[in-house]
Amino acid sequence: MATGKITKRSVEAIEVPAKGSPRSYLWDSILRGFGVMVTDGGVRSYLVQYRIGGRAGKTRRYTIGQHGSPWTADKARDRAAEVLEEVRRKIDPLDAERARVAADQDRKRDEEEKRHAATRLAFSKFADTFVDRYAKVQQPKTWKDTESVVRRDLKPFFKDKPVPAIKAGDVIELIDTVQERGDGAALKAYKALRSIFGFAIDKHHIASSPMANIKPPAKMGVRDRTLDDEELRLVWIAAGELGWPFCPIVRLLILLGQRRDETAGLAWPEIDKAKRQWLLPADRSKNGKPNLVQISEPAFAIIEGLPVIKSKAKLLFSTTGETPVSGFSKVKKRLDAAILALMQKEALKAGVAPDDVDKLAVKPWTFHDLRRTLATGCQKLGIKLEVTESILNHISGTRSGIVGVYQVYKYEDEKRAALEVWGRHVLAIVQKASTANVVKITARAN
Repeated sequence: MATGKITKRSVEAIEVPAKGSPRSYLWDSILRGFGVMVTDGGVRSYLVQYRIGGRAGKTRRYTIGQHGSPWTADKARDRAAEVLEEVRRKIDPLDAERARVAADQDRKRDEEEKRHAATRLAFSKFADTFVDRYAKVQQPKTWKDTESVVRRDLKPFFKDKPVPAIKAGDVIELIDTVQERGDGAALKAYKALRSIFGFAIDKHHIASSPMANIKPPAKMGVRDRTLDDEELRLVWIAAGELGWPFCPIVRLLILLGQRRDETAGLAWPEIDKAKRQWLLPADRSKNGKPNLVQISEPAFAIIEGLPVIKSKAKLLFSTTGETPVSGFSKVKKRLDAAILALMQKEALKAGVAPDDVDKLAVKPWTFHDLRRTLATGCQKLGIKLEVTESILNHISGTRSGIVGVYQVYKYEDEKRAALEVWGRHVLAIVQKASTANVVKITARAN
C-alpha cells in the first residue's frame, strides 16, 4: 500500500489504473487514515479510512471530495483531521453526514413549506378567501360591507404580507391610519380584521390572534355630527392656512360633499370643464359605483385656480407626482390649530375677556362630517332627499347595466341646482362674521 506525503504534486503523480483494474491509493505519511483514491477513469478523490470500536470494528471509508476546487490537498487534510476527531469521539462520520444531509433536507422542506404558506396565506389572497368562504356564508346580509372594508382599507395596507407574520403593532398602525377618516371607519376595520384572524385560527393557520389585547377604537354609535354655519365658516377660513394642496381639498369637501379620498385622488381626465362635471369612476368610489358630480360655480373657481402639476396619473393633488396626497391626520391637527387661533383672534377682537378666550376649544369633528353637513344643509334649504342622496352617491337599488348608467346621469339638473344653492349658502356664511358668532362659540366652550 503506497504511502507518502499527500501534496498537489504527489496526488497528480499517481498513475491511473488500466481499465478494469483495481483503484490506486496513496495514504498520507503524516495524518494516519487520510488518503487519495484514483479510479480507472482518472477521478482522484480524497478519503478517510477509519474504524470505530478498535480492531474489532469494521473498516469504513468516508469520501471527502474530488481533487480540485474546492478540495486541494491542504483543505482535504484539514477536513480529514476533523473527521478523525469525530472518530476519536466515537462519532461515525458517515452517520453524522447522513444526519447533516437529512437536516439539510428538512430545512429545505421547511423553507419550501414556508414559501408555499407565504403565497397561500398572503393577506390579500387570504382575505378574499375569507370573504368567499366565510363572510358570504355567515354574513349574508352584511358581507358586501365587509368586502368593501377589506378592499378599501385592509388589502391596500397589508398587501401580500403573510397572515402569520402580522403582529399587534401592524394592526394598531392600520387602525390608526383608517381612523383618520373617523372612528366609524376604524371600528369597521377592527371588526373585519377580528373576523379574518378568527377564521385563520379556525383553519389552524395561526395559534392566536394579534388582536387579542387590542381594544376596539371606538363604540359604533349614531353618526350624526354636523357642523353648524359658524363652524363651517371657521373651517373654510382656517383652511386657507393650510395652503396648497390641502386648502382646496378641504373647501371642495365642503362644497361638493364627496368623500375625502375620492376628492384627494381627483384626476384631470375625470373632469369635464365644458360641462362642469366630475365623473367619479367606479374603481375609485367607496361603494364601487360611479357618480356624476355637478361642479358648482364656487367649486369650479377653485379647480380653475389649481396649478397643473407634473403627474403621470394627471392628479390634481399630489406631492410625488405618482400618488394622491395623504397624511390627513396631521393635516387635521394643523387645521384644528388654525381654527382655534382664528376663534381666539375673533374673540379678542370682539372684546371677550382673555380668561374666557383661553377656554375656547374646537369641538371634535371629522372630514366626513363635512359630507353629512352638506346633506343636512341641503335638507334645510328645501332640496329633495333623493337629489341629496344622488349627490352623495347613496342611491339604492340595482346599479348594473343600463339602469346603472341611467342612475349615474339621473337628476343632473336638480343636482346642479342644489349644489349651486349650497355653494352660495357657504360663501354667504363665510363672508358673515359677527360678535354674536363669537359670543356663541365662547358660550359653548364654557
